[in-house]
Amino acid sequence: MGIISKILGVVLTASGALILTHAMDPNVGSLSFVLFVVGLLVMSVGFGLLTAGKQKKEVKASLPTVTEIRCNGCDFKEIRDYEKGDYILKPLEMKCPKCSGKMTIEGVYVVREEPDKDRF
Repeated sequence: MGIISKILGVVLTASGALILTHAMDPNVGSLSFVLFVVGLLVMSVGFGLLTAGKQKKEVKASLPTVTEIRCNGCDFKEIRDYEKGDYILKPLEMKCPKCSGKMTIEGVYVVREEPDKDRF
């Protein structure tokens, strides 16, 4: 939203306030309720134009994720960084460095830092 919309918002807000004050005049009679509603609508559109604009979205930092790989034949275990497409029990083409057996993904974990206990 540019400066024109901000100026238009100020003009509409001011004119809505004028319509509201005119609606409260006892000499208006039966049109006071209609003027009151119109004044509120014009003011709300004006405030909408004043407050509209680009709002910065908060970007969440992604937590580090690791993949646990185990051998099917022996007790070898390896932990590596998560790669897109990793899922639990996914068979891998890589061979075990210990026994040359087949490897599978046994777990995918998010690594969280524990808060310092000395801080409090």
